[in-house]
Amino acid sequence: MYDSHYPEKWLPGPGQASTRGMCVMGSPRQAGISTTPGNRTLDGARDRTAEGLLEARQLLLAVAGNLQGGSPLIDWARELADLHSTLVTAAVSTIRRPADFDATATYGLVDTVIGLIDEWSAYHLPRPAFGRRHTHSLGEVISHVAGTYAHVQWTLRHAESAEQQHHATLRFAQVQEGYADLVDEIRALRVVLPLGQGARPT
Repeated sequence: MYDSHYPEKWLPGPGQASTRGMCVMGSPRQAGISTTPGNRTLDGARDRTAEGLLEARQLLLAVAGNLQGGSPLIDWARELADLHSTLVTAAVSTIRRPADFDATATYGLVDTVIGLIDEWSAYHLPRPAFGRRHTHSLGEVISHVAGTYAHVQWTLRHAESAEQQHHATLRFAQVQEGYADLVDEIRALRVVLPLGQGARPT
């Protein structure tokens, strides 16, 4: 999902400490924390350039259904998690598959929500003139996070192998770290996201 500029990094496994929710950062500056009083104004301005954009921890809470209000991204992220959960269940278990399951319709709903996120992104996120172009839209990235979350939740509930559970947990931590890196790049005005289909600001 992420391009080569955003490698998915190792993060702590269950029971291990992390300095950024589930995200490991090497320094206060990397975590978006101003280290000198003179930088506080600049940091505040950078935060305002992407108002409404969810931080990695917020996105985790959103897909888990534990965050409400504020950004419309919260509801869209949760909806994507629910849709992906249905797709995961249908793919791995015919017994648990909903009787009225329609894969084509469900994928269509995923695409619709991705489009809504991309439309929001086109109007609310900065588009620096000299930023590096990212390979995926914000909607695609959030959908990837939501899909990985749905997969890890199914694995933790149903997989008998502790190794499978650990691999799924680690995979989600890596995906979340990739998202955290992308948010940092957006706020630092170093990256331009694709607008996505149908998201064209006037």
